[in-house]
Amino acid sequence: MVVGIPNVGKSTFINSFAGKACAKTGNKPGVTKGNQWIRLNKTLELLDTPGILWPRFEDQQVGVKLAMIGSINDQILHKDELACELIRFLKGHYPQVLSERFGLENMERQPELILEDIARARACLVKGGELDVARAAALLLDDFRTGKLGRITLEEPKE
Repeated sequence: MVVGIPNVGKSTFINSFAGKACAKTGNKPGVTKGNQWIRLNKTLELLDTPGILWPRFEDQQVGVKLAMIGSINDQILHKDELACELIRFLKGHYPQVLSERFGLENMERQPELILEDIARARACLVKGGELDVARAAALLLDDFRTGKLGRITLEEPKE
């Protein structure tokens, strides 16, 4: 049985192991809707399961980090708030990443203002020339999740 949190590649692993596309995959949580048996050969079958999460997180930061990597469905989140959390984290741990990727200069500003700078840098505009912060937030999260911001870890081993 292949079990894990949502959107970590359980179905992709099965497909690569099988050598063909047996299980449906996607770059979002919730693609695998139910248990699915995949026959690899006459003597071996794997059970692909939907992702599972804890019923509740004791530390809210665990949920935030899972949301950042895309293991929690974006449709139930406020992407702009999540993007601001990601900006806070990057400012503290990887300060050069945002300035390099988006050409930003003043990283001492509030995350909400940095998100507006990202919207300007990526020309995320709506009618009337207003900044489309929601689109900028989605772009930032997508860049993070696809590795375009570089190799970033959200956790470090305890000493």
